[in-house]
Amino acid sequence: MPRQVLITTATLVALAAALGFWAGRNWQPLDETAVITGVARAHVAQHGGAVSDCFAVPGAGEVWIEVHCAGRIYDVDRGGDVIASRGPDA
Repeated sequence: MPRQVLITTATLVALAAALGFWAGRNWQPLDETAVITGVARAHVAQHGGAVSDCFAVPGAGEVWIEVHCAGRIYDVDRGGDVIASRGPDA
């Protein structure tokens, strides 16, 4: 095998290892409390009320958590994204 191919391959492997190590150290699992609080704060910013008016229950299927705020329900997936919203003014 030519020397240049070997050096290029070794460099790419080292870069991939460094990137994998960095990504592994910076990865943090989602915290349910942080997700619920974030959805509640977004609701308060848009509709008013208080963060303490919101609560959450476990979801089903692709819905990880259902956050209930003043009659409105926010379906949150495992990525922390609101995938659906339903309620009085939906």
